[in-house]
Amino acid sequence: MALLNINALAGFSPALDALTNWQRASLVEVVFCYRLGVLSATAVFNDAEVFREVAGHIPDKIAEANTRRYGVDLESRSTGQLRFYVDGDVPEAVLLGFTYAAIGKLAEWKRYRRDPDNKHSILIDRYDAESRLISVGEVERASGPELWKGPASLPQKAIAAGMNAIFLAKEAKDQSYLRLLPA
Repeated sequence: MALLNINALAGFSPALDALTNWQRASLVEVVFCYRLGVLSATAVFNDAEVFREVAGHIPDKIAEANTRRYGVDLESRSTGQLRFYVDGDVPEAVLLGFTYAAIGKLAEWKRYRRDPDNKHSILIDRYDAESRLISVGEVERASGPELWKGPASLPQKAIAAGMNAIFLAKEAKDQSYLRLLPA
């Protein structure tokens, strides 16, 4: 199901605003991240063709993933630190995230997994390009709107437009997330 009323999000991400009507109609989710005072939008598609069109070059790890969802941080396309997301690779993993350096080489990747002790938390394991463990169990928790540190009008407009909003934040970092899904 496509994300409805995407026009309600206009002005928050120039890269999201620049998507064509066909690309916008193919969105199944948008995740805004407010990281160290900077807002970015990740566009999530379940159509690989649209994803390729939006993301441009797709690294092999992403192209070969067994996934139903493809995400790309739209603002990362202009920073040289490309961020991609696909479904998890093992039953307890809900998501995999990949960061590529400006030269197109994998810098690090993350496995987001369910916290068996807290249904409101995700645990993130971080790996370097050679899959050597960097950190285990970084906590990202879900709660109410108080977690969102970005523009207050963004969730207000999204909710008013009929989208479901999920608020998340990393516990040890200055990062909050607004996950927007169809109602």
